Amino acid sequence: MSNVTTEPNFKDMQFRVAKQLGEGAGSVVFLIKDKTRGGKDFALKVVKRQDADDDVFIEQAKTEYEVGKKLKHPAIVRIYDCRIKKSWFKTSGVELLMEFVDGRTLDEIEAPGMSQLVLIFTQVASGLSTMHRRGVYHGDLKPGNIMLTKDGKVKLIDLGTAWIKGRDKNRIQGTPQYIAPETVNEKIVDDRTDIYNFGATMYRMFTGRYANMGNPKPGDNTRSSKLAAPIQINPKIPGTLNETILACLEPNRDKRPAGIFEIKNQLDAVAKYLGVSEADIQGSEGNEE
Repeated sequence: MSNVTTEPNFKDMQFRVAKQLGEGAGSVVFLIKDKTRGGKDFALKVVKRQDADDDVFIEQAKTEYEVGKKLKHPAIVRIYDCRIKKSWFKTSGVELLMEFVDGRTLDEIEAPGMSQLVLIFTQVASGLSTMHRRGVYHGDLKPGNIMLTKDGKVKLIDLGTAWIKGRDKNRIQGTPQYIAPETVNEKIVDDRTDIYNFGATMYRMFTGRYANMGNPKPGDNTRSSKLAAPIQINPKIPGTLNETILACLEPNRDKRPAGIFEIKNQLDAVAKYLGVSEADIQGSEGNEE
């Protein structure tokens, strides 16, 4: 039997495909069971190159592996191994061995409770703080990239569009409803753009509305005055949380919080005000009101 005390890798693994979990842009994800670990569950992401249009997905898979190896945090999905497929000396595909996250994304959970959302976002902030300290920026934070497991763990997923500090960046990445103005205008991705994405994600989950109705337009620095305060839409939102969300969504990046640690401290204070702590996070099946 293989040495199962080491970190999972393709070389030592004997697995069978149990079922398909999902399909996204350029990739398919399967649930696999490793025979060398008593049938332990893992996720296998498969990216195939059929033509030149798929090169972007190949590069994203490689980035996801590189970023994943830099990060070890309970709120960030683990990426264990990468296998590059070759055909006639050319890359024909990439396979990623990943942690299996058994749960649902935030946009799949109907009407999660206020306290639960605060606790979830506190964990997301903790994960982002680790990313930023390692010089990695998510670049596409949104409800669909935050998972809540059945046993109440929060996981940041989809690291393929992340940016590593110091690398060239020559194209815009992100989702229009959550993207920061400077990402659209200047292709910037950094801690301040992640903070904007974080604020837009909170805005969506706490109000049911989008902070952006599309990509921000060049020179549009007045949107914060047009944006309805979360507390106006949902009067149950604590004042500190309302102010935190609006601060994250400042069009002027220099007016946003200095770092994600500052936001986490504010969310911790809101959780204390609500009388809840990390131990009160419910699983994805019991997180709806």
